[in-house]
Amino acid sequence: MDALTSGSHRLVHIDLKGAPLRVSYYEKLFPLLRAWGATGLLLEWEDTFPYTRELAAIGSNGPDAYSSGYSAQEARQILQLAGDSGLAVIPLVQTFGHMEFVLKHEEWRSLREVPTFPSSMCPSNPGALPLVKMLIKQIVTFHPDIQYLHIGADEVWHMGMCAACSKRISTGKHGKAGLFLEHVMAVLHFIKETYPHLKIIMWDDMLRSVDASVMNEYYIGKYVEPMIWHYNSRETFGLPPDLWDRFGSVFLNVWGATAFKGATGSCQHIPTITHHLSNHERWLEELSMNVNKIIEFKGIAFTGWSRYDHYATLCELFPTSIPSLALCLKTWLHGYNEQTHVQVAKDLGYIEFPLLITPQPRPIPIPSNLQYPGWQVAVGIEWYLNYKTKFHGLVNSEHHSFHRYVTRTVSSRKLHESTNGPDILQFNLGRVDWHKRLSAEE
Repeated sequence: MDALTSGSHRLVHIDLKGAPLRVSYYEKLFPLLRAWGATGLLLEWEDTFPYTRELAAIGSNGPDAYSSGYSAQEARQILQLAGDSGLAVIPLVQTFGHMEFVLKHEEWRSLREVPTFPSSMCPSNPGALPLVKMLIKQIVTFHPDIQYLHIGADEVWHMGMCAACSKRISTGKHGKAGLFLEHVMAVLHFIKETYPHLKIIMWDDMLRSVDASVMNEYYIGKYVEPMIWHYNSRETFGLPPDLWDRFGSVFLNVWGATAFKGATGSCQHIPTITHHLSNHERWLEELSMNVNKIIEFKGIAFTGWSRYDHYATLCELFPTSIPSLALCLKTWLHGYNEQTHVQVAKDLGYIEFPLLITPQPRPIPIPSNLQYPGWQVAVGIEWYLNYKTKFHGLVNSEHHSFHRYVTRTVSSRKLHESTNGPDILQFNLGRVDWHKRLSAEE
């Protein structure tokens, strides 16, 4: 396993949806990633990329971008910083699902599979493929030195629902699988014809239920390398039992994808490190049992999702996940043990306080003066969670005036409800100057 993990790619996924990092942060981050064992970046720009011309509205040059994206100069600086640190860059551009950042705009609204949902594009719309081509052309042109391109194609939640797609499914030889494969193959053919030097990656989930004979009928294995993603811990880890055999009979090269953050809850504040360590340990076991079924395992992507989709709330901010990422990278290369934990903790500045990997009852002691970029943000989140726990404990205490006030209000409203018919129980705390009540009753 040492030869497998150390001899293959180790990509750190940078998900820029909703929380793009400052360029100055990358100056400190990238050398650390390389030192911890990363070999490259899986860079998901989404709407932070400086698209131009017909696509200007969807990126950082658009009228609604404010300051959340990168200028062309900043984006080039990021790529330069990655190169200076010895990190290869693989850009990820969505081409089927997770297209909210494009389809939310009025100009592209007609390409939605379902008019009320901007997540999935209609593959039967004659404007769909031209849009994908424009996205790819701008991304590839901006990254002249890349060897790989990731086309996404995961979680196409709304597929085959419009009249045209429904007809194709009902009349096609392979139903919904055929509809998916026809669109993906059109994208793959375009890339291979336009950029024959590029190797292509896609997420695997939409292929998990497709029979190998169907995939081989489309010759998809000649064009793309699937990236198998699974973020569960050991207890609930479960890829389809025949997945490796099927993919081994179709694809020459296969990737994997773990998670160091953004996989345990859409509103998570800090990573549950034990979950992510368990995910990596289980992945190592999975590979040891199945790697002989494929021709070549190309590498792993350590994913770190910022939000579950374009409209979702933010989960863990990147600086809060640095300890998790460092431990996961080291675990992938050397396995997790006490020595690994102690060394990573020391490198990150956990001297007076331990680096906790399991959730603890709050409030907890919080370290200061750590030694990794953005540690102040991580410490700030820890303080917030401590104060949140104290606040909830305070207001829920039977002896606290706010608890007594709410209890009396609930009882009063319920009595009103029982005597005046159905009524929606609403508490608009903004209308109640309860701060004065607290100070008066304390």
